[in-house]
Formats: sequence, C-alpha cells, structure tokens
Amino acid sequence: MIHETEQRSRPFLVAGILIAFLIVWLGFQVRTGLLTNTDELNTAERSREMLLLGRTAVHYNFHASFAKPPLQYWLTSSTLPRFSNRELAVRMWPAVYGALTAMGLALLAFYVDPKRPWLVPLSIGILISDPLFLSETVSGLLDTGLTLFTTAAILFAQLARRRPIYWLAVGVACVLGSLQKIPLIFLVWLIIICVRACSRSERGSLRSGRLVVGFVLALIAAMVWPLLQIWKHGAPPMSAFSFNEASFLTGPSRLGARTYFEIPYRLSIVWICGSLALLAPAFLLFWRRKKFNAAVEEMSILALAITALAIVFNFRSVRYIMPIIPCLCLLLALVVHNICAQRRFAPLVVAVAVALLIAESFVAAQLKIDHRRRNASDQQQIAEKLGELQKAGESMVLVRSDEGPVLYDLFYLFYANLRSAVDERSVEGLRQNSPPSPAIGVCRAQDFPVVQEKYPSAVIKLRRGEFICWQATKA
Repeated sequence: MIHETEQRSRPFLVAGILIAFLIVWLGFQVRTGLLTNTDELNTAERSREMLLLGRTAVHYNFHASFAKPPLQYWLTSSTLPRFSNRELAVRMWPAVYGALTAMGLALLAFYVDPKRPWLVPLSIGILISDPLFLSETVSGLLDTGLTLFTTAAILFAQLARRRPIYWLAVGVACVLGSLQKIPLIFLVWLIIICVRACSRSERGSLRSGRLVVGFVLALIAAMVWPLLQIWKHGAPPMSAFSFNEASFLTGPSRLGARTYFEIPYRLSIVWICGSLALLAPAFLLFWRRKKFNAAVEEMSILALAITALAIVFNFRSVRYIMPIIPCLCLLLALVVHNICAQRRFAPLVVAVAVALLIAESFVAAQLKIDHRRRNASDQQQIAEKLGELQKAGESMVLVRSDEGPVLYDLFYLFYANLRSAVDERSVEGLRQNSPPSPAIGVCRAQDFPVVQEKYPSAVIKLRRGEFICWQATKA
C-alpha cells in the first residue's frame, strides 16, 4: 500500500518541481531589462497615468484611451509605487498569471482523467516547452492574463457537469477576461454550450438555472466598464465596446493582408510541438481505437473551433492563439500518454524528449526576450534628464523618424515620469510646424541643427551617445 501511494505521488511531485522551476525562472526574468517593447510600454505608461489621473479611465499620453480595458492597469498601478524596480512592478502580473495558468492546467489535466496522474506533469512539461508561452509570461502584456482566465473558464465548465454552481465561476472568469483584454471567454462559453446541446447525453448539464443566471449576470457585469466610459468620459460606443478593434482585426485592412494560416505557420516555427499541438484535437476526435470522455471531446472541438476562427479571420499575430495554448498542451499530452501506454520503453523516451524540449524552449525564449529588450541605457539617462527639466507650461517635443533609433514617446513618458503630454514629431514635421517655446525635448545629435532652426535659443542639456536632451527658452 505504501509503495502504491509513493507511485501515485511521483507524478504530482514532478509537476510541482516543474511549476517551481517555472516560477524561479519567471522571478529572475521579470527583474532584468528595460521596458523598450511598445506593448510593454503601453501597459507601463497607462498604469502610471492611472496613478496621476485616476482609475476610472485608461489614458495614453494624458488623453483618454478606450482601446483596452483596465484590469491589468489597475493591478500594475498598485505595484508601481511599491517597487523600486519599475520593470518588476510592470512584469510581475503576467508572471503571476503564467504560474497560475500552469497550476490551472494541472487541475484540468487531473480532472480529465484522475486515473492517469502522469498526464498532469506531461501537460505542464509540454506547456513550458512552448517559447511563446514563456516569452509572453515575462513581458508586461495582456495575453497571459486572458490565457489564465480562459483556462479557468474551461476548468469550471467541466466541473459544472457535476455541480452547476460552477457556471457562476465561469461567469466570473468571463468578466475578468473582458476586463483583461477582450470578451473571448463568452465565445468559449457559447461553443461549450453548443457542443453539449448537440449531445444527447450532455444536455442534462445545461438544464440548470445557475447557467442562465451566470451567463446573464456575467453579460451585465461585462457591460459596466464600457457604459461607464460612455457616460463619464464620452467614449464613442464603437470604441467603448472594442468594436473598433474587432473591425481593425477582421476588416479589409487585415483580412487578406497576410497569407492565410499565418497563426499555424508561426506557431509551428516558434514551437517545435506547435504543429503537433494543432493536430492533436482532430486526432483525438477521429481516433477510433480509443473512446475518450465527454470533456476531452468537448475541449477538442473547442480548440478546433477557436483555431479555425483565427485562420478564417486571418488574425495578425500568433499571440491571438495564446488563450487556448494550455488546452492544446493537454490534448497533445493525452495523445502522447496513450501512445506511451502501448509501448514498453516509450515513457522513458518521452521523458527524455520533454526534458530536451523544455531546455530548448528556455533557450529560444531567452533569445526572443533579449531581442525584445533593447539596450537603451543612453536613452534612459536622457529620459531622466528630461524629467528633471520639466516645468508646467513647457512644450515637450520628441523628434524621431520611423527609421531612427529614438524610442517612442511611451518610453520617455514612463522613464521621465512626465506630468504632461509629449508632442512626437518627425524631422520634417518639426520643420513644418513646431510646438511653441519654451520647450524641452529629445532628438538625435544629427537632427539638433533642425531643432536650432526652429528654436534659436535651444541648448544641449545632456548628451549620451547619439542622443541629446535640449531646452529652449521662450522666444
């Protein structure tokens, strides 16, 4: 009996080691490297401006912005004043989301088949063998949070088969997902309902008042933030409900702008197991030798449906498939586990292969992270000097071109702790129409003569490398 207990505890011990290793790696990665990626800076600066302008709206460059909902900005604005390491304050929440996603996947894998405990560490191992998951989890982006809430919604929907009270938990996940980025989980919920409605044996799980109550309450709660933006800040309804973004993603400027199958192609390039993970749902659905339970069939249909929609609408980035990555990992783990059960030495081979894949994924993720985090120490010093010079009533001008090395206004807003908007101009734009003096600003050394043409009193306050911080008194 003791030996049997030890045998059953080993998979959970391995799963715990994998999750602990992930947490340690995340803890190291979120502390290092400046925020130079545009999407990371969006999170950082919108959160900083919440501290200055209040939490009832999201602001970008001190103007109300309705492009994204507020949840991660609320969380980040709570850590920014409390951490001296500002990069850690911005990136810690995606890291927390990532660790919780791995734990949620472990629970989902255990629920799918409690009699196969090795499915738990195998699912987690495949998840952390994905460089996309690793690199997004240590970046101050919104996708990892949406991945966590989607995984939680799928788990709660499975638990609702036996206890309908969990439909209310699915509703909570829907609301949090809507406040995190987009209301994708409502689509996931609808797909799950449709799958069960089409199955005679599954329809009984839908005959619950808690399902209706949970869905209606979640829908009402998800509408509170957009309606607040319309009422208090005059947001256009199209923007407040993110219809503009949906139109941008699926409209003529996007649909067909890139080749179809962009997401499967990119996922297969980024992740060695990417193509296998995308094929796993179809394999499980049509594998006649093995009959899987309703939860597996449902998740397979869900994964195929979300992937098909991403392909049909030609979404622009592989990040849009992130919310169902944990589900794909579990389905692939099921395929691998069933193959292992039919071969004597297969478990050892799979264990070695997964270990090698994990090692390769951490290397690939590190390379991607290093590429994303540019060395911008010179511009950080320039930004800090700009922050020292700022005074009320002064124009703040950032002179840059699309080809130039000067970073975007978000970098200077955040690292200079600016208290008013930055006017970003190209060199030609500055020649045609310059903001009034007095003014302070940043430019490349080779563009400073143009600044002097428009501001004869401009003097260099700090030069670092090819970057200049300048100040011009009132003409």
